[in-house]
Amino acid sequence: MVNNRTRSILFSVGGLMLYVIGSYTLVFATFALFILAWLLGDWKNWKKYYPTILFPILLDFFCSILTYEHGLWLFEKSLFIPNHTITDFYITFLHFPPKVLIYLSLYPYKSPLFKQLAYITIWVVGNSLIEYFFVLTNITTYHNGWNFWWSVLVWSMMFPLLRLHHTKPLWAWLVSLGFTIFIIIYFDLPITKLK
Repeated sequence: MVNNRTRSILFSVGGLMLYVIGSYTLVFATFALFILAWLLGDWKNWKKYYPTILFPILLDFFCSILTYEHGLWLFEKSLFIPNHTITDFYITFLHFPPKVLIYLSLYPYKSPLFKQLAYITIWVVGNSLIEYFFVLTNITTYHNGWNFWWSVLVWSMMFPLLRLHHTKPLWAWLVSLGFTIFIIIYFDLPITKLK
């Protein structure tokens, strides 16, 4: 029979292993995204994707400012990245651009709606599972009422918004504004106390 001290040590070792795996996976994911973007991205037409590549970067910055004093999620210190802010910049600048380029380059624009929805669903599920992995490895933690299902909702909005922004940017910004106002109200973000 395993006593509590032994169980605690086993969980500590297991937690440490997950933390190390999560830290390396974050770096590995970056290299994988760049390789996939190089292989699958429509580099000849990168300029037409550029405004939409900037869209999630700007949304992330707005979100970071609005939640600065009342974070909903936190990127914990990893082996290679010392804090939330640098991890956020790392993901924003090194993960978002290749993801958006791949997503838009392969998007089935002329396919029937159900194929487009299937494509979006694959991206939503894939990114949600990746986030879940980082939650399991304690690279990402949730706070102030946020949870995994809120993140799934954000991914479920983000990928259709990327498609919308690519053809109708003003509409994408308006939908984003509406969702942002909802998040501010629902999570009681103290925006009047921002610096």
